[in-house]
Order: sequence, then C-alpha cells, then structure tokens
Amino acid sequence: MDNAIPRTLRGFAEILVRLGIATEEQTAAGLAEAADIGLDLDEEFEDAEDADELTCLLDFCSGLGFQTPEKMGVDLEEMVHEIAACTGGSVVVDEVERVEVEEGLEYLHYRRNGRSVWHRTRDPSDNYRYLDWNIAFDIIGDLAPCNDDPRIFYQLEEDSYDAWWLPLTPEQAEGLQEFGLPLPVDLGDRVRDGIPTAEPETLAWYMEDDRLQASEESRRRLDEWLAPMDGALERWRTAHLPGDFPFDHSPDSLAALERLVLDRFDGPAALEAAAGEAFFEGAVRYVGETALRLRPCRWTYRHSDDEERVFTSELLITANTPHGFGAAFSPDHVLRSLVQARTSGGMRDRMGALGEAVEEYHKALRARARTR
Repeated sequence: MDNAIPRTLRGFAEILVRLGIATEEQTAAGLAEAADIGLDLDEEFEDAEDADELTCLLDFCSGLGFQTPEKMGVDLEEMVHEIAACTGGSVVVDEVERVEVEEGLEYLHYRRNGRSVWHRTRDPSDNYRYLDWNIAFDIIGDLAPCNDDPRIFYQLEEDSYDAWWLPLTPEQAEGLQEFGLPLPVDLGDRVRDGIPTAEPETLAWYMEDDRLQASEESRRRLDEWLAPMDGALERWRTAHLPGDFPFDHSPDSLAALERLVLDRFDGPAALEAAAGEAFFEGAVRYVGETALRLRPCRWTYRHSDDEERVFTSELLITANTPHGFGAAFSPDHVLRSLVQARTSGGMRDRMGALGEAVEEYHKALRARARTR
C-alpha cells in the first residue's frame, strides 16, 4: 500500500476504492455529503486515536458497513438487519424477533440463510444502560459471510462503542492497517451455510449439521474416536472394572465411577503420571456414552491450531439444541476436576445441565409458536 496517501477523508475514500471495499460512486457520494455538512476533506489525522475522524465517512457511504451502538436501548432486530445488509447479499436474514420464554428469560431469534439462530438476551426487566457486548459480538460473528466468501467483520477503531465495522478479506484488512486503522477486533467464521437433510430436531439432524459446520480434520478425529466405541468400552470393562460395577449407564453407575477414579488417583500428579493409561480413556468414554443415554445429546469435536481457544481440539458432549442454548461439557475435564477437587456429584450436575438446556429450548419453541 502506498503510505504516501494522506490520512484524510479524501485519502480514506481512495483507499476504500483501491482495496475494492467501495466503488467510486459510493465514496464520491459520501465525500459530497461530508463536504455539505462542513467537514474538511483534506484535514490530516496523524494519530491512531483519530481513527473515528476518518471512519465517520462511512456514515455517508451507503451499504458499506455498520456501526455498533453504545446504549442498551438499541433495537437488536434492526442491528441484525443492518449487519446482514452490508454483506452484499452473502447473508440474508428473516424472521428476526425477540421471544419471551417466561418472565426474565428472553431470546433473540432469526434465520440466517435459512438456518435458525438463537441468542439469549439480558433479562428484559433489568435496567442496563449499555449494550451487552457478548450478545453483540455473537451476532456479528454469526452474520459474517462464510463458505467461499473469505470476508469476516473487522472493527476499525480501538473502542467498540460507536465503532464502525466492515466485512473485509484478509488482504483488505491488511491494507487498512497499513493506512493507519487499528482493526483491534475481528469476528467471523462461526456459521457455515447448508441445511441438514435429516428430520429436524432429531439426533441425526444435529450430527449431520455438526459435519456441515466442522472442518475435515474435525470430522476425521471425531470419526476416529467414535468408530471403536463399543469395543473399547467392552475391553475397558473387562480389564479395569470390578465385577460388581453397575455397567448400565445409569446415574448410580456415574457415582460408582467417581469413587473408582478417586480411589485410583489421589491428586492431579497421580493422574499426570498415568497419562495415556487405558483406564482414564475408558472412563472418558463411559461418561460420554452415559450422557447420550440419559439426555438428548451427542459427541462433538472442533479442531483448532490455536491452543488458547477454550474447549477446541477436545471431545465434548453437546446438548441437542442450537448453539445459543449452550450446554456442553468435556468428560475429560469433568474427570480431571473430580481428581483435583475431590468432590463427587459433578457428573450428575453436567447431565442435569444438558437436560435443562433441552427443556429451555423446547420452551422457547413453544413460546415462539404462540406469537406467530
């Protein structure tokens, strides 16, 4: 990028066109409107903190990006439409609505390219002044283009309040950074397009959807784990369990397994010393398979090369609900926590959370049906 381009409104317009983010017609119209209200198109802004002095041009360039609001009073439904509108048709939303499940429990629902998406909102009775950034960032990530469209959403200014966002390719983002915009946050690649062919709300539907959303490496590793499940559990039972163990995938069997694990490992050091031991892997399998028999759920896996991302590259048990209802746990983590905390009952608690998530989702479906 030519660093000689001045950091002015006129220079920002030139960069937008040169990078293929905007057309000459869009920026010309924006510059004309900015001039009409008295803005100096050639005033230079040298400091990175002045990014908002440049991005204000986007307010006059129709259809390029969207601006996150500051106050909680924002119409989330309108925000969803604004975000989708700046993708140039790559993302289309409809059925955007708030669903009040019960007093104090509300969800935002919309369809993104035919896919149903849910986000839990804050308690509508609470008097929050500012926007819930967890909800905002989830919505932005879910509405980013995907599949063969390489763009994701980038925040152009340091402060998220009133910040402008644009859907950009990595090359376009690099060009804006070279121009002097900070781009501190990027969000996207959370949802891939494609609808399962199985009957909706069945285990087959959720498993097919997982494969649509997962990378090839994620699918390969999950298949490697699931394929030998029955044989691996039978070998574990024969080699590592006492004859009186209630191998029936019941809640009582989980309590018995907790006692076995605590007797076998007196702390995290003992567990680490037994790394790779078949007993622990069998216990992980048994906890997960018991969950599948007690609650509507399934095994999931999301591979990532980023070791700092929580619960990626780890086998999870996930409730058969949309992502917004968010019940999932790692059997490996539950067992390690048991060894460290020496407190029983964690497995039953996890099973209960799965059931509560499914129940809440079904309540939301019934509440939505009542309002349509």
